[in-house]
Amino acid sequence: MTNAQRSTAVLLHPADPRWEEPIRRFQGCPTLAVTRGGRIYLGWYSGGTKEPHIENYNLLVYSDDQGKTWSKPLLIIPSREAELVHALDIQLWTDPDGRLIVFWVQNDVEIAPAEKPDFAGRPGVVVDSYLFRDFRHNAWMMVCDDPDAEEPQFSAPRRFDQGFLRCKPTVLPDGSWLCFNYDQLTDRYGYSVSRDKGETFTRYYGGKKTDTPFDEAMAYVRQDNSIRMLARTRSTGELAESISEDGGVTWTDGAPSGIVSPSTRFFIARTPTGRILLVHNDHAKTRTNMTVSLSEDDGVTWKYRRCIDTRAGLSYPDTDFFGGRIFLTYDRERTGAKEILFASFTEEDIVAGNEIFVQIVSKP
Repeated sequence: MTNAQRSTAVLLHPADPRWEEPIRRFQGCPTLAVTRGGRIYLGWYSGGTKEPHIENYNLLVYSDDQGKTWSKPLLIIPSREAELVHALDIQLWTDPDGRLIVFWVQNDVEIAPAEKPDFAGRPGVVVDSYLFRDFRHNAWMMVCDDPDAEEPQFSAPRRFDQGFLRCKPTVLPDGSWLCFNYDQLTDRYGYSVSRDKGETFTRYYGGKKTDTPFDEAMAYVRQDNSIRMLARTRSTGELAESISEDGGVTWTDGAPSGIVSPSTRFFIARTPTGRILLVHNDHAKTRTNMTVSLSEDDGVTWKYRRCIDTRAGLSYPDTDFFGGRIFLTYDRERTGAKEILFASFTEEDIVAGNEIFVQIVSKP
């Protein structure tokens, strides 16, 4: 068992200058989830000078006023330099029972050799005398049964599977959780399924990948009960897609989806009204034009579209729904502006082409 597979360190109600906003030199990759009571949890990846860095950590804040104000960090999941463990990429999700699930990733780190390391077949980078081989990931989780409580309590953290989970799970018609925690060592899309509400997960591999640095796949169930999975690609200028007609048992190989996207993460899900919501960078090469789109025909066409931000350096949208509203977060310039952004709007705003206001949650 490696260090990144062992028990992790999680700090509740942290009070330490290392986590304070003014000194953060890097932050990005946000995620959010809304509780049954309307509390918005927002998490992101920060610390150190860049990604990856041995001082990286995940943090969690919340808002009880629809995003007008935000708490100080409730939770910190730090990397552990002494144990050579890198903690990264928090992902939040409210499950069908109303529990807040906090997912994140842990990797092993090596001390960089004196000579130049050989990266043949094993991607990696040296940062401040540490060698990060971004290829073998450990997927971790913990659960908050009552995320609306005055003092939320979290279960002990546990490693639930291998892989890198960076998108919300999809709940299948039989209640199973479909999680696309990807594996960079294979040429097929990796995923895990839980049939017991997250107690256990079974690992599977689906269709052949379209060339990609990071799968970051996400799926939705279509009206005919088939599953459409979309995934990041490397340089095609559009997302890949893979389809399952048998509830996720078998999958088609990755193929062009027709949805424009540079090589970056996106968000797609069915809204409470039944439409499909897509949030992505509407540009084939550059992380610009953060756009929200609605489909009324299961994602075949996108009748309603609204570009909400045309600046450069925009990425990693994540979304949730509550009270007829859509809540969205994304980042801008992780080592430049270092902005964690938030917006709240309705489907009607997209349909009518109304202006959608974006606010800054964090900007060191």
